[in-house]
Amino acid sequence: MEPSNHLQSLLQIQLASDASAVRHLPYCLSTLTKECLKPSAQSTKWTNRISSLLHSKESGARWAGLCLAYKSSLLSQKLMIDAAQSWISVALPLLSRNEPLPTVKAAVRLLRVIFSTAISVPEFHRQVSLPHIIKFTGALIPLADSHSDIELKVLCMETLTRLIPLYPTTHRASSTTLSGFTLRYLNGSPTGFTNEAILSAASQLYAVLPLTGGKVGATNLWRKSLDETLAFGWEAFYCLRTTFPTEGQFGERSAPGDEPQNNIPLNQDRLRCSIVILCDLFRSIVERPVQIPIGNLVKFITSLLASSADNEIPGFVDPIIRSMEVAVIPDIWKGGCELLVAVATTFPHRLDANANRLLSILAYHLEQTHSVHYRLPFVEAIDVLLKTSYPLHSPVLTNRLAKAILPSITKILSTSNDVEDMQASSSKSKNARKRARNYEGDEVFKITRQVVCTTAVDEQILLISIDVTKSLFSNPELSAPLHSLIARIMTSVLIALPKISPSSMSQDLGFIHILNSKIQDFSLTIGSGTTSAMSKTLPFVIESALTASDLRIQRDVGLLLHPRVPPLVRSMPHLEAISLFKVDQSQEEIDVLTTLEMKATDATHETEQQDVVMTDHSILVNPPTPTITTNTLPSTIPTAPVSVQPAATSAIPTPPKTDHASQSTTRASTPPVPPLRATGSFESYGESAPRVLPSRPAIPIPQDEGDEDDEMPAINMESDSEDDDV
Repeated sequence: MEPSNHLQSLLQIQLASDASAVRHLPYCLSTLTKECLKPSAQSTKWTNRISSLLHSKESGARWAGLCLAYKSSLLSQKLMIDAAQSWISVALPLLSRNEPLPTVKAAVRLLRVIFSTAISVPEFHRQVSLPHIIKFTGALIPLADSHSDIELKVLCMETLTRLIPLYPTTHRASSTTLSGFTLRYLNGSPTGFTNEAILSAASQLYAVLPLTGGKVGATNLWRKSLDETLAFGWEAFYCLRTTFPTEGQFGERSAPGDEPQNNIPLNQDRLRCSIVILCDLFRSIVERPVQIPIGNLVKFITSLLASSADNEIPGFVDPIIRSMEVAVIPDIWKGGCELLVAVATTFPHRLDANANRLLSILAYHLEQTHSVHYRLPFVEAIDVLLKTSYPLHSPVLTNRLAKAILPSITKILSTSNDVEDMQASSSKSKNARKRARNYEGDEVFKITRQVVCTTAVDEQILLISIDVTKSLFSNPELSAPLHSLIARIMTSVLIALPKISPSSMSQDLGFIHILNSKIQDFSLTIGSGTTSAMSKTLPFVIESALTASDLRIQRDVGLLLHPRVPPLVRSMPHLEAISLFKVDQSQEEIDVLTTLEMKATDATHETEQQDVVMTDHSILVNPPTPTITTNTLPSTIPTAPVSVQPAATSAIPTPPKTDHASQSTTRASTPPVPPLRATGSFESYGESAPRVLPSRPAIPIPQDEGDEDDEMPAINMESDSEDDDV
């Protein structure tokens, strides 16, 4: 059907009467397109039908006419300009009448579109918009105050936020009224938190009010709003710390109120409102450069994050006030993290001078036992601060952050460790002699399963922790043991993820794919190594990339194997020294694993308790001088006394038999270099047994007993000939 015919069909059938227009309004709005509203013979009939609906005595018909006019204004600007004068004359008086709520909302939306879409038409802007814009914004303030509906309040605030930047000088006279209107919703509530939607809308409106000062005065008004909001936040913070020793930044500490049940929730909400306003002020538009008080902001953020329940003022303290102030400390931490994220994101590299101090406080909080809801803001703040600041130059802080963030990632490997612990505990119990009845796949029939990420907050913490670990991994100040440990953990997670079912990882079955993609990106960074050598993890990364369906990972592996840029000329340090297996780890890595409470030291303890048995299958040919020394043997292997046998003995005795069923030996040839060396293979066993060194056959030295009593002839040192006899 042609667009003009479709518009005619709507006029003849769906919009034939007021009742049918209300009934078929959804169909009319869904089928209306730009082609239908192009200039044609039906355009005049369409605007006349909308005008008749707007002047109808039934509220439903007026609501349908407002909706059709709103949709037509969005699709055709020319049609809106032609009919805007008549639509404004009908819709604007509806805001001051006792109309139904849907009709009022439709009128506000229609007027907002009319005053904001045709701003580029100078004649329309001068003749239609400017005479009516002040009336419209003036009617929105009492409309939002008189109605209790939250959606209507938010709609009015969002409309003012959109129109004030378009008509800044027009609203200069009403800036005081607008400021008072917004502050009524940003002053906090003693009965509970202010509605989040109202708080966000009022804060955004307050952030655009400085634009009413013009290009010159807007900067001063913005800085004034920032300073007042910061002072408002300090005052609310001090009111929440009346029982704690604090030093006043903007005056003396506030005294506790008469009713702490109302005073503390009120100041808690005020602190929340001040942080939201500061974040919106950072994101607002300022025409000219303005100086940001970074020092005062950092002091405020540090005070919020450093709040604790340890100290107490001397003297009598009301236990009720004390308990209520201690209860709001987690919310103070959360507000400090939100403000830190906003400052670091809006002003990157402006917190470099204070990054070490802020990260130290955040690392301390991560080391404490907080719930996941309170742990998430700290992890987000660390991630943003590391990405928006220069790399840390403190090795202590870098290693501390890595140790604090790794437990959030190692819980992925807890599933397999729990199964191994269960099997080990069952085998070492009192019923260990009985036959174990643990069948493969028995965990499928368990009613209760352990899920790694039980909530969406756990999922966010895990993903952000991987980003934080990746930022720390690229820091050159990270110690070699932690660098190696992170590489091993990420490689273990890369290998373990395909074996974990999506339902065991999270309730969201698509979360494991997001996690796998992040781990693959991280592992690709680990496996790349340097330009001269690749890491030991590269085979595992390639195997994971080949089995994955993500073409981006496969492309990155292809670029890694076949780079498009020439290698660096200078020699780079190799990453082959990084230990990938437990047998390669150093004592520092063992200490870090013990600190993180990870079960990775079992193999080390078993290695220390293993027996070393040396088996010799070599045959001496032309033995050297029989000088027997025990200093040439390893110091950890105890030596047995060497027995001297007769000269006729030529066979090499075998070592004593052991009770172990399996024993592997490696043949080795004895080097014909004195002194004697014990050659053979080393065998490891699980049980302790005496270490035995096989005895060597003694080679007798022929001696002439008759020459022992003869005297040694004297030597003439002055003689030049060797044949001279004395």
